[in-house]
Amino acid sequence: MGAAVILALRSARRSEEGQALVLAAIFGLVLMLCVLGTVNLGRAVYDKVQLQAAAGSAAVSQAALEARVMNFTAYTNRAMVVHYASVMAATSYLTWLHFIWAGLKPLLEILRDAPYIGPIAAAIDGGLEALKRTLDAGIAALCPLLSAANLILYGLQEGAWHSVWLRLGRPVPPEAHSGDSAARPVQPIWPRLLPLANQAVFAQARGHLTMPANAAETAGMLGGSRTEAVQLARLHMAEVANSARPPWVAYGDRHGDPGFSPLARHFRWKVSLGLASLELGSVARTELGLFPPGARTLSQVWSAQRLRLVARAFGFTKRLNVVSLVEMDQLYAQAPRAEHQYFLLFSVPGWLRPILPGVGAVRDAISAALRRYAPVPEQRMFWMAPYVYFAPRARAAPAPGPSAPLGNFAQPDVLVGLALPARQLQVDGGVTRKRFSWSGRRAGSASVDFRFTEADGPRIPGLPEPLQALQPGLNAFAAAQACYHRPGDWREMPNFFNPLWGARLMPVLESNAAAKLGLTAVPLLRQVLLH
Repeated sequence: MGAAVILALRSARRSEEGQALVLAAIFGLVLMLCVLGTVNLGRAVYDKVQLQAAAGSAAVSQAALEARVMNFTAYTNRAMVVHYASVMAATSYLTWLHFIWAGLKPLLEILRDAPYIGPIAAAIDGGLEALKRTLDAGIAALCPLLSAANLILYGLQEGAWHSVWLRLGRPVPPEAHSGDSAARPVQPIWPRLLPLANQAVFAQARGHLTMPANAAETAGMLGGSRTEAVQLARLHMAEVANSARPPWVAYGDRHGDPGFSPLARHFRWKVSLGLASLELGSVARTELGLFPPGARTLSQVWSAQRLRLVARAFGFTKRLNVVSLVEMDQLYAQAPRAEHQYFLLFSVPGWLRPILPGVGAVRDAISAALRRYAPVPEQRMFWMAPYVYFAPRARAAPAPGPSAPLGNFAQPDVLVGLALPARQLQVDGGVTRKRFSWSGRRAGSASVDFRFTEADGPRIPGLPEPLQALQPGLNAFAAAQACYHRPGDWREMPNFFNPLWGARLMPVLESNAAAKLGLTAVPLLRQVLLH
């Protein structure tokens, strides 16, 4: 019995069977730990991607909010332009009617006493006078009403801008990014600095660092502010409103080919004798005009109709303005006239009266008709309302510093930072992360630690904890821009007249908000932001 046991032990000692099982057990455990470590790393990468996506979603949502208020501003500015164009159109029709009426009135008064046609002339006279009075009263009410409507639109603009500006001053709400849950909430990075930077960039798109300063400057349009920005804004609005006029309102119908009827706003009669010719015709003009800063009158709707005589002979041209009728709608008259708002600028010179008998009498009759049938009230009120305007900057790269000028042509952007703290990373799918280890004694030992600690996170060596830029755990930054883009053309300057604003993601280090905080000026910090 003893000999058999000894022989079995000697045989087992010399046998090589079962060695692979031991190695498989050892390396199987090591392989399992490697797989678990890889899975854990993949999960951490997934968390980082999700956090980055949440930051990008929050940035785009805030930039889209800015783009929406800018498009609202463009729509309301265009509504103001329509109001100004409507006032100019009504004024041009009324000026033309007064000009025709002043010419027909003396003739109708003569024909009233003529047999047979007297009643017809009296009926035409009464009908035209009623039409003129009605239009005078309607436009007298239309001018201040549309100007007041533009003031209301401006108030809506400022309300929208201030509400968005105040919203940017608060940390990012959870509904803006949808990147967290009740079990693993994310936290905003620098909850006070980033909102202030975003507010400053948004406000500076209008020229100043704060929205109240922008509102104070814009409201200066009513008081005749002499600042360059206000004067430029008034000029832009006048140019846009004048460009919206129909041709008939701007310079009369058939400007290049005048008609023959004297009832047309632009007509021409021409008589040619060899190399000499004589032309009698009318020209017209209606526009939104401006005065220099500090003048008593800030803006006006100016409309004029002129009867002009042009003589040409042997290459020489002489123009004589026989009758010029000017009408102005403005809040305060620059040169008020006691008789009426419509007045004649030119009289027939004495040397022309013997050459063209009757011209002086016609002119005097027209002037008398204007004085007798002047519009009531004598002064129609009109003023240019303030509006929210853009403050472009021909600068591509932003300058660092809180009050430095914006880059990207002053298109505003927002910077968002979100963090998933290390303590929140301890729980993955309801399971607490743990540390796994194995000891094979002489065969060796291994361990994998799936737990997150306060030391797991981006750190700047040498800086104490209060000065560290980021939080322990995962951090993500994203920037988005409210950009202006006309489809097919990137060269158009951003403005608040065309609703072409949208939102897009942009590189963090190219944003104006990052430059406001000086993040682009610190090389080491730039690397931390892009970790």
